[in-house]
Amino acid sequence: MSLVLDISLIKTTFSGTEKHYFIDYKTSNKFKDDKVYSDSNDTFLLLDGVVLNKKELLQSSSENNWNDYLVESYKKDGDTFFKKLKGSYYGVLYDKKADKWIIFNDHIGSKYIYHADYNGHVVFSDNYSELGKYLAEKNVPLSLNIQGAELLLSYGYTFEDITTFNEIKRMLIGHYSLITNNKLKFNKFFQLSNNPIEITEDEAIEIIDKKFRNATKLAFDKDIEYGYKHLTSMSGGLDSRMVSWVANDLGYYNQLNITFSQTNSLDETIAKEIASDLKNEWLFKALDNGSFLKDIDATTILSGGNVLSYGLSHQMSMLNYMNFDKLGILHTGQLGDVVISSFSKSKAHIPYSKTDGMYSSVLTNELNDLKFKGVYPNQEIFLMYVRGFYGANQGLAPAQNFTEVYSPFYDIDFLNFALSIPLKLRVNHNLYKKWILKKYPAAANYKWDKINTKIDNNFKFNLGKREIYINNLPEMIINKLCRRSSYDNINSMNPIGYWYNNNDDLKDFINNYYKENISLIKNKRIINFCIKLFNDNSILEKIQVISLLSSVKLLQKINNGIKK
Repeated sequence: MSLVLDISLIKTTFSGTEKHYFIDYKTSNKFKDDKVYSDSNDTFLLLDGVVLNKKELLQSSSENNWNDYLVESYKKDGDTFFKKLKGSYYGVLYDKKADKWIIFNDHIGSKYIYHADYNGHVVFSDNYSELGKYLAEKNVPLSLNIQGAELLLSYGYTFEDITTFNEIKRMLIGHYSLITNNKLKFNKFFQLSNNPIEITEDEAIEIIDKKFRNATKLAFDKDIEYGYKHLTSMSGGLDSRMVSWVANDLGYYNQLNITFSQTNSLDETIAKEIASDLKNEWLFKALDNGSFLKDIDATTILSGGNVLSYGLSHQMSMLNYMNFDKLGILHTGQLGDVVISSFSKSKAHIPYSKTDGMYSSVLTNELNDLKFKGVYPNQEIFLMYVRGFYGANQGLAPAQNFTEVYSPFYDIDFLNFALSIPLKLRVNHNLYKKWILKKYPAAANYKWDKINTKIDNNFKFNLGKREIYINNLPEMIINKLCRRSSYDNINSMNPIGYWYNNNDDLKDFINNYYKENISLIKNKRIINFCIKLFNDNSILEKIQVISLLSSVKLLQKINNGIKK
């Protein structure tokens, strides 16, 4: 599934035709009636993905045809006609009479748009690797983006328009591409805001619940529209639990819960218990020994190496075994805990710093100055975009290779309202826990993996800005004394440190991968960073290094395909 759109700004032809653009588009039959591919005398229109409020939009219009509705919306509402669509999507509209191109995606960029230019052409794609291959066909060599490499080695992901390759950029989230008069511009159509409103805790809970139920209903109704079984991720956390729980409460019983984690971790034991009590089917994939991490090059093809490999690899290890023919959207709880709660630990909004959102602080003082292009009025908004939409969303790539992926927490109405609730009500999951206890008390009868106890357990004390639960004290003390990170804890979902130290085959693979590929990096600054991180630090830094090496390996492979 991919799109490559090549637009000539100098009006050359393609393959002897008069068209000044070339399109290579591949998609699946999943949610096919939500998609559009039409070419008329006046308009070319492409839409891929899933639009959750399609029925609602058509019912409010005199148009019955989805394509006609979108074209008329463009004529009526202008360049940002797509703003009213809810879901996960990207699209292209070409107004032939005005000679105007609009390339767009959804509000939070769940499907990235990449772009590049060569010889008077601009090329767009939703697929990083395919765009790289296309550039190679046009004899455009790729090169390592030094700043992108620094981001990957520090944050664990690239963000904004920066990627690992100099020649490929990412369209900023909340923006669309506009080509008029043979010139390319990027315009903003959406910006998150967290300006606090005056509201009581009880009022906030009531509105949160109403909007979340509406968002869940929209997403699960889409499965029913196509006759698909509901597919819902399930872990030991609150987010996936609440998606499945609220869906069940709304009457969506035909659910398959999936869990992939270390055997006997809290993710497995809690998820199994909840799925059983909800009478949902449950599918579990053990990730014991971490051997799936050796699939690093396969996952890099999906992401371009713009994010740490292990998060993608652990998904692929399960999804590759599943048949998606009769399964609908993969419903996740993505970013739920930072929407109803917050990335920020402060009770009032504070400025952001360049260290916010980093997975590794080893190179903090070594990084080149970062100049951010986005508007981030405070730390929370900065982290929602950088750590959330640019970081976590890159982890959607494996699942998007099989089906559509959506989180009700991403619903724009829900998201905008949740972030408007004052931080003092949201921090430390205070409002989140009170919402569950008030509206879905039975969902609180299970442990929360984050604290290894139930959310109504009052056996806790405050240490600075942190809430310390008595249940977690022994493990925290042991970790501190042994200088052990969460990655070494066998009870966690992905104990990559434990796997590395206890699986000699995996350790040999990671060490050999580093030795065999480190010479691919030619920049002295970056190679010194890699050596420092890999040899002197934790498994996380080692994974960061080999993720970068895999990206450079992909770059080399693509460049080798350039016509001689």
